Amino acid sequence: MPAEGFIQVHAYTSTAQLPLEGVAIAITDAEGRLLAARLTNSSGQIKPVAVSVPAAADSRDPDFKGQPFTTVNIRAQHPDYEQIQADQIQVFAGVTTLQPLEMIPISLYPESFDQMEKFLTPPQNL
Repeated sequence: MPAEGFIQVHAYTSTAQLPLEGVAIAITDAEGRLLAARLTNSSGQIKPVAVSVPAAADSRDPDFKGQPFTTVNIRAQHPDYEQIQADQIQVFAGVTTLQPLEMIPISLYPESFDQMEKFLTPPQNL
């Protein structure tokens, strides 16, 4: 039986984690279907987005086949910062997954204005 988990994004810049407002966030499922499109607020965050996930009880069943989580992909874009693509972010039932995204100003690396930082999250060893 499907359950619900949540994904929340925190976009910031510098090691001081200064929040970034107005970052366009797109959250897609593993097949690339858009689940949510949001802009970060003055705290650099979006409100949690609900994601359909396997029920937590399924993972405790010894006959359960598959993963006890759902994966989502996140793309973050802002005109003054390098783009970020974070893939296979795991979302579990009843849990809010917080995905931090450190945005790098294009002014630091002007030659890479059209590049994208890509991150792949390996699955949990459950």
